[in-house]
Amino acid sequence: MMVVFSGGGTAGHFHPARNIAEALMGEMPDVQPYFVGTEGRVEAAELPGLGYPYRLLPVAGLQNPLGAIRRTGGGPQKLARFLRSLGANARALSLLARAVLRLVPDFRRRGAAAVVLTGGYVSAPAGIAGRLLGLPIVLQEQNRHPGKTTRFLSRWARQIHLAYPEAAGRLPGRARARVVHSGNPIRPLPPIARRGRDTARRALGVPVEGRLLLIVGGSQGAHKMNSASIEVLQDDMPIDGEFVLWVTGRTHYDSVRAALAGVPRHCFAIVPYLEGERMYQALAAADLVVSRAGAMATSEFLAWGLPAILVPLPTAAGDHQSANARALETAGAAVHLPERDVAGADLSGVRLWSEVRRLFDTPGLLAIMSEATRKGARPDAAREVAAAIAALLRPATGGAAS
Repeated sequence: MMVVFSGGGTAGHFHPARNIAEALMGEMPDVQPYFVGTEGRVEAAELPGLGYPYRLLPVAGLQNPLGAIRRTGGGPQKLARFLRSLGANARALSLLARAVLRLVPDFRRRGAAAVVLTGGYVSAPAGIAGRLLGLPIVLQEQNRHPGKTTRFLSRWARQIHLAYPEAAGRLPGRARARVVHSGNPIRPLPPIARRGRDTARRALGVPVEGRLLLIVGGSQGAHKMNSASIEVLQDDMPIDGEFVLWVTGRTHYDSVRAALAGVPRHCFAIVPYLEGERMYQALAAADLVVSRAGAMATSEFLAWGLPAILVPLPTAAGDHQSANARALETAGAAVHLPERDVAGADLSGVRLWSEVRRLFDTPGLLAIMSEATRKGARPDAAREVAAAIAALLRPATGGAAS
């Protein structure tokens, strides 16, 4: 049974699709996932190594022409930006139409049974093609503020799985009856999660004693977070019994390494990126993490019981990362540290490290935050979403899956 999965552009949209597909195959071994993504984004890099059939199509997101007018600048600049956004939207709609026209016969030829969408503009063609063919559409939304594609396609979805129940209020009224609060579909916790912190630290080659701060900004890194972290280590801010494991991001690694060339390495280690088992080891080893506030990353922290200092990406669509950070701060699981303070100053090493020191030096605070993270965790979300999709598919197969 062929089931289409589409979602991408970023790991936060693609990884939920991958995780649900893997969980669905556990529920229904006869399911064959078929992925649809776009060229030049994270799914294009990861899909060749997963072994699933896939198709990549050129797709572009729609821009907001009114946003171009609201930006600062003179009248001619505003008009030029407005016209450019109109031209970009015309191209995006043309690419969307071409993608849909390619996918409709593709899905029909492959005998697609359903379309599962996890967001991002790359999922729009698959959703529209599925709608035209009358296929069941399933949506999974990771954030508190659903994206434009999710809101648009929710009108026709048979199931809408939300990580956060408050996201339902931002969907069309008639779609809310089909909402299920499932959590974010992270991968099942691996054995390293049960082996303990010391085992994970030995595997990483970091000190077993003392506290470990993990700094991570994703595969591409986070410029402002990295700049602040460089200040911390260059200025020899008080690091007392801590070790810093810093995931710089691939594009920032060389510049960070050069900036810290003369700094003794006794209290920190830098790596460009951690994948798979190595990332799990880092999560198991850490006492505190400094990170962006993407929905999938924060869901991982909750599942691992890991307190966080969250520095939201201010340019994220709809500022959804700030909403994620504020909610976790309200729950007592994280600290929301905006990239710019109320005076408009960028994140500095002093501001970052003062928060780290406060959490480390306040007796019992990290334990309280860790307990709050576990209360909000949904580690079985992928399996729950997969079970719901399997229930939707089984009537078409005439009974239970083998």
